Amino acid sequence: MEDRFVLKGEFVVLDRQTGLAWQRGASEEPMVWGDGFGYIDGLNASKFAGFDDWRYPTREELATLILPEEDRNSGLYIHPLFSSKRNCWTSTEAGHHKACYVDFYYGDVYIIEENYANHYVRAVRTHR
Repeated sequence: MEDRFVLKGEFVVLDRQTGLAWQRGASEEPMVWGDGFGYIDGLNASKFAGFDDWRYPTREELATLILPEEDRNSGLYIHPLFSSKRNCWTSTEAGHHKACYVDFYYGDVYIIEENYANHYVRAVRTHR
């Protein structure tokens, strides 16, 4: 049986189940939700990992990375190939000035004020 997650180079993790290619790490610093769009633009302008079609993941896309059991080493509900960034924004808005984020420590999706919290951004692209 093939592994679901495969490291492609140093910076990209391919999810064979969904066909999505993920940034292995995430933004260096946490940021408010709206700044995540600029972060994605910067990745594309610099052709991060050789690609210029990175995007902000939707709630549904990022939630596919939540594992059913936590990793014993990291204590997070995400595969150990990924960096240990606990909270990552999604592009999904949830009402007036609210957005969804995934908390890999608790293994669930939450909603919070867009400018209230600083979370990381992990970019995604469709693998071709």
